[in-house]
Amino acid sequence: MNNTNVTLASKTGTSTLVRAKFGPGMLLQHEDLEQLNLYTRDLSRLMFQSLFGCGVICGLVVGTKGECGKVNVTVGAGVALACSGDPIYVPKDESFPIDENCDPNIRSPLWVVLCSKVKCCAPRTAACSSDDDDPHAECTRERDGYEIRVVSERPPCVCGCEDPKSENEVRVGQTECKCLKPYLEDFKCYDAHYDGKCGCNCGECSDCDCKCILLAKLTKNGDDWKVDHRVRRFIRPVLMRDPQVEIEEKQRQAGQQTGTPGGTQTGTPGGTQTGAGIQANQPEALSGAQKPKASSKKTT
Repeated sequence: MNNTNVTLASKTGTSTLVRAKFGPGMLLQHEDLEQLNLYTRDLSRLMFQSLFGCGVICGLVVGTKGECGKVNVTVGAGVALACSGDPIYVPKDESFPIDENCDPNIRSPLWVVLCSKVKCCAPRTAACSSDDDDPHAECTRERDGYEIRVVSERPPCVCGCEDPKSENEVRVGQTECKCLKPYLEDFKCYDAHYDGKCGCNCGECSDCDCKCILLAKLTKNGDDWKVDHRVRRFIRPVLMRDPQVEIEEKQRQAGQQTGTPGGTQTGTPGGTQTGAGIQANQPEALSGAQKPKASSKKTT
């Protein structure tokens, strides 16, 4: 009987990740050096997309306030992750009016959207340009930026969660770990993540929509505006407690109950005292009065 593992079929392919490789004496072009930057960026995009998808990582809480007769939208500092895999960093709190003309008939609801932007900096012309081409400047730095928009309609391709079906819909799981599944079965925003599907896929959306995050929904209530964050997709990882600290805490509790240093009682017949103070298979200790006395009679 032949136990050799035989390959019955196979298929090879290549990914989109490309690393730059150099060797002694090579003449390098600018594309070669740029590939160093592209590989690390493509790799981080791929990992962020696959692990978290898109959404708000921290901060970016939306509010409204009146100033000088105008309604201002406030957005707190924070970090989001676009569907493209690029982080969007807002380093400071922002505030700006919804309408500069103080129009009292602004339609409701409104949507607050955060989009990533890139600014070209430090342009430089080539030292030795071709004789046939006019010298043109190329940017040597790119600075990441952002744009906060208040729009009258929800963008079709923006990263966010579905609208609540009712005003009183609850989207808070009944668990201390703050997980969403399986405690909110009708909430579909995170289904792809829990099903192990890769995200995000911009599909037919434009590149601009692929870089935008929905932060909140604004609904007019008389003279005030109500802010609803249930439409945003929150993706901050949940950190677990240190298991070693938990083990040591159980040992300390056991030590307080038994007076044994370290909390572990050794030499106990039939069982070991645990952190909860449970003792298994331990016969009761007999006092001196309960112990049977040895017989003084001698047998013949």
